Amino acid sequence: MNPRSDHPHESSIDPLDESDYVNDFQELRFDSTKDTIVESGNLFDTDECDLTGEIRVATKVVPPPVHRLTPASDESEKPAEGDKSLSQTGSQARGSDPIVQSLMLLTTMAVMLAAARFAVPQIVEEIRYAWHRGELRAEYDTGNEGLKNVSLDSLSEAYQMVTAAVGPSVVHINVSRHSEPDHGSIAKVMRSEALMVADQGSGVVVDKAGYLVTNRHVIMDGEDIQVTLSDGRRVEATVVGTDLLTDVAVLKVSANSLMPIVWGDSDRCRVGSPVWAVGSPFGLDRTVTFGILSGKHRMVRASTQYQDFMQSDVAVNPGNSGGPLVDSRGRLVGINTAIVGDTYQGVSFSIPSNVVRQVYERLKTTGKVERGWLGVGLADVEDDQLIGSDARIRGAMVSAVTDSKSPAARAGLKVGDLIVGVNGQPIADVGHLMRMIGDSTANTVVEVEFYRRDEKIKVPVRLGVRPEL
Repeated sequence: MNPRSDHPHESSIDPLDESDYVNDFQELRFDSTKDTIVESGNLFDTDECDLTGEIRVATKVVPPPVHRLTPASDESEKPAEGDKSLSQTGSQARGSDPIVQSLMLLTTMAVMLAAARFAVPQIVEEIRYAWHRGELRAEYDTGNEGLKNVSLDSLSEAYQMVTAAVGPSVVHINVSRHSEPDHGSIAKVMRSEALMVADQGSGVVVDKAGYLVTNRHVIMDGEDIQVTLSDGRRVEATVVGTDLLTDVAVLKVSANSLMPIVWGDSDRCRVGSPVWAVGSPFGLDRTVTFGILSGKHRMVRASTQYQDFMQSDVAVNPGNSGGPLVDSRGRLVGINTAIVGDTYQGVSFSIPSNVVRQVYERLKTTGKVERGWLGVGLADVEDDQLIGSDARIRGAMVSAVTDSKSPAARAGLKVGDLIVGVNGQPIADVGHLMRMIGDSTANTVVEVEFYRRDEKIKVPVRLGVRPEL
């Protein structure tokens, strides 16, 4: 069918060049009975159309995505030499751009890492030093402010008040001997490990009736004991009694207007507490030194299980033996007894005031110390024998029973029994059990708790009198 028609109702459409456009034709069919044109099942009204037959009409023109250019001549198809080289250069540049960019990125990262390698530690160090300087500045400012609000004069006065409260109770002791003394076995050991000066020493008044406490090794074998009081008076002293196992001695002087020291509780004195020592080192009477309590329940080779030393860093020298160790309230918490070496080396030992007081009371009453006696040999408890989870409460193992008539044998104790308590108090170790039994007097009944294999047993034991060594 010809695309152009002379029919009056036919659309006038210019011829289309199929090379330039893509035409979308649809086939239309004219129905004369209904005066309609049928297009793919759709009806279009044609009231004024009386055409018959079939027609082909272009209903939609779709432009192509790209127009094709027709060159004017053959020369236009050939690019110029300059354009060609430029095009090739551009193509090469476009092809090499990703590689160049990657290399530049890697180079930049390498430079940044290198800079960070050297710069970051320095920055961190500067920050750390700045922080430290800030702390120092804060401490400096706080310290200066604190010094404005706290009077060091008041602290100094507190120290002086301790000295004033203790000084009048401290005495200097001189001992005269006409022959070389026999110190005994324990004193020889004590002399080899911790220097015990026997020619002079210190003491402290504990009763205004004239009772003084000092070390046994200070006055041992003395034929003439002279005491110099704090007010300068010199009086003769007599020995009330001594105890070898604790190295405690009690003297008596006839003097009035004495000022006794106040007893303190050594058990309540905690490690780290400030303490003062007063005595006569090298004959320099009423010398005061200061330190802290460094430890408790110390054992040295020269000591016995009954001494239970307290350790301090107070300067104690020959001549301090027998003098008081006091707390911040001026109360007696120990008797200075020993040092390590010939002179002070930062470690000194004192007998706890609770031990001294028990011995003092017995010596004052009877002139001797009769300790309770269980009648067993004791051994330390090893880790594999430990009962319970607390390794500090080990107890004491019975390693021997002296004889069939000893208090332990009569109560039924046997070798291998593990003693863990006395009168309901847990036993820490062998020394603790010895002190507990020794603190009790003869004929005292105590309840002993022990393990025999896996069985826990409690028995009453009537203590005997500990034999003299």
